Amino acid sequence: MTPIANILQDTVTACNGIGRGIETQALGEYVLQTTFLKMTGASEQKLKCICWEMATNDYDYRYRYLRKNYGECSSYEDKSSIYRDMVDMIVKLEPNFSVSNLFGDVDISSKENELIEKKIKETQKRQEVQKGRKLTDVEAQKLADGMRAHWGKKGLCERERAIFSRIVLFESMLDMVVGIIGDTLVAQWEQHNYLNYVKCWKGLASGDYALGDMLLGKTFQNFYTDVVYKHRNRCAHNLASFQNDLPTLKTLIDPGFVYDNYYIRFSMIILLDEIFVRLYKKYVDTLGQ
Repeated sequence: MTPIANILQDTVTACNGIGRGIETQALGEYVLQTTFLKMTGASEQKLKCICWEMATNDYDYRYRYLRKNYGECSSYEDKSSIYRDMVDMIVKLEPNFSVSNLFGDVDISSKENELIEKKIKETQKRQEVQKGRKLTDVEAQKLADGMRAHWGKKGLCERERAIFSRIVLFESMLDMVVGIIGDTLVAQWEQHNYLNYVKCWKGLASGDYALGDMLLGKTFQNFYTDVVYKHRNRCAHNLASFQNDLPTLKTLIDPGFVYDNYYIRFSMIILLDEIFVRLYKKYVDTLGQ
């Protein structure tokens, strides 16, 4: 249950004594890559331990687990299989369990108005697409007032609250990472990527994860594979040592290249860790009932 974010904190602590001059720049890629590999490795080992724990407590699951190949527990497919196994095991012990309840303790009060305004803008854009024109100021104001009045009177429904809590949790990964590395060498080494991360992470915010038996929605699945998993393989198997001229010019001009940085990878790993830690805590609590 130890947060993987602690590894990032350890990196910052280890770098505190080496100064902040230009001579430290040569360490940047080495330290960031090492931290990244430690975080992915910790994630993989956690999931293997969770599987053995479930196999110890349920012999039917042990039979299926020993016959099934989970690989290194690193790819999205491996993580998704373990996620579904955990949900199934909890449901077996507590039939009324819903994954949405995992995030009930997320405090959305400070973000509620911001999220409602975001929802209003999204609704306005959808209506403009449907109408094939831009809404007039009167129409936009009427729509906004109506939606605010609806939420002001009835509050957020259970489904909206569940989605908003996921969005707030997603955005909190930025606050956590910035709180750890903030004004340190770890952010300074790749400052342009760090600033891109701070600018872009909230733009990725979505509640499209941990929905029923689906660990990540399609967009996040591709994002994890392209940004985290592929780089994990490059680093773990030392592919960068003999792959010349990477990234290519075509890759550099791709709009998605802005996400190709360690800070976004750290946040994605921490988000997945948060999901699995919450699930495992629920599993242990349910097991003890």
